[in-house]
Amino acid sequence: MRTAGAISILALSAGSAFGQEALSRDQQIAELKKQVAALSAQIDSLQSPAAATLEARLDGAVRNSPAEALREPRRLNISAPGTDGINIGGLIHIRGDYWGNYHSSVGKDDVNSFGAEAQLGFDARVSEKTSVGITMHVADVWGDNTATGLGDTTRLTGDASSSGGESFDAQRIVLKVADIYNTGVDMTAGRQAIEFGKERVIGDDDWRLGRTSFDGFRFDNDLGDGAGKWTIVALRLNDSDNFAGGELTPAGGVSTVDNADLYGAYYTTSMSGVGGVDLYVFHLEDMNYSDAGAVGRTRFTTYGARWASEDMGGICFDVEGVTQFGEVMGDRTHNFGFGTYAIHAGACFKPSNIEFFDSFHVGYDYATGGDDASENYLQIAPSLHGWFGLTDFFGWSNIQHWTVGTSYKMGDGTVCLGYHWNRRATTDAGFVGYNYSDATSGGNKALGQEADLTYTMECSKSTSVGMGVGYFFAGNGFHDMTGVSGDMVYGYFAATTRF
Repeated sequence: MRTAGAISILALSAGSAFGQEALSRDQQIAELKKQVAALSAQIDSLQSPAAATLEARLDGAVRNSPAEALREPRRLNISAPGTDGINIGGLIHIRGDYWGNYHSSVGKDDVNSFGAEAQLGFDARVSEKTSVGITMHVADVWGDNTATGLGDTTRLTGDASSSGGESFDAQRIVLKVADIYNTGVDMTAGRQAIEFGKERVIGDDDWRLGRTSFDGFRFDNDLGDGAGKWTIVALRLNDSDNFAGGELTPAGGVSTVDNADLYGAYYTTSMSGVGGVDLYVFHLEDMNYSDAGAVGRTRFTTYGARWASEDMGGICFDVEGVTQFGEVMGDRTHNFGFGTYAIHAGACFKPSNIEFFDSFHVGYDYATGGDDASENYLQIAPSLHGWFGLTDFFGWSNIQHWTVGTSYKMGDGTVCLGYHWNRRATTDAGFVGYNYSDATSGGNKALGQEADLTYTMECSKSTSVGMGVGYFFAGNGFHDMTGVSGDMVYGYFAATTRF
């Protein structure tokens, strides 16, 4: 009996194992069929354009809800005949401005304005060395008498309280060719933004809603091994984009063309123990003149150098000097720039081990002026905003400018305090800036002082917000030339997102 029972138990056990093995095979077959069906469905969806959704083709972080900010810029990669793929991106920038007691001519004229701009563009690689890019740009402003250079004038909206009129254009149209004939030289041809150094001489001025683009050619060559990089440009500028607006058109004359040609070379290198060194030279040719010959052409050469120290325990220094010589509206100078020049010197302390404290900086700027046009240092196409105060009254021409500021970490952002003191270099000439251009002479040198307070915060990798207020204390010289003696306040709130 015991033997029969044992045999029965063994038989049952073997049957159970055989049943489990058969069941396991059936499950495996069923799972494999499910996987095959899923793969078949995926193939069908990829072959059907109508079934492919936008989100299915997105690269990068995807937003789960409308309230969630994008954590990083997203790119849409599309294959096309003759291209390796297309990267699409853009930005939206919103800014509101307020001017308190702003004197556009006489009397008080408080101003509110609201501006918006958007960019949408793509870059496509056509071959191993060639790519193309296009960026469309639209900007519009509602308000009055607020200047930052939208459209063809220095003012955003003109005199009436109405829309400034949409400015819609192609901000960037470029063809890029890398390593031309295996020389290591890269070419960028077309409409493009240009930035050199700290943008005191040439920059794209992205704070302005109108922005600044240049049409022409750019050649770059990275020499490698610490030997530096050189750039050669041949560009076309709009007259009103240089500074103040219309400065290259002779008063009382006839403007034959509304542009100028700019040729230049820029070299930059960084050496251990020395820091960064930049050398540059630019030549501007303008075709405007008066028919009667009373006012001649404008053609002058600008050359200079910049040095930025290495980080020395959180302390950094930078110095820049630039000179000019040539002909400005027929007024000639041949002193090779030793009488017409501009200089900058600055220092910054930015430690890494102090809680809440971010940095402290000081700076000084000087630029010559005079009763002859050639004695006034002329900026070519700079980014003025931020260097001489939020109100944008002054630029790097006939100026003595001192500044001191400090910044602190607050929450997820940075709060900055700044102070500016401006005087004319000589009373023989006036002053220029985005929000004011005055060519009169005489009076006092004191232009005024300005205190600025700003706060910026990076909400995500793609979105940032900022706000600020600047209070301008008008000086006696400002009053002598403009008739304005009251103080002014400027405030803004801005938000930018990139995608």
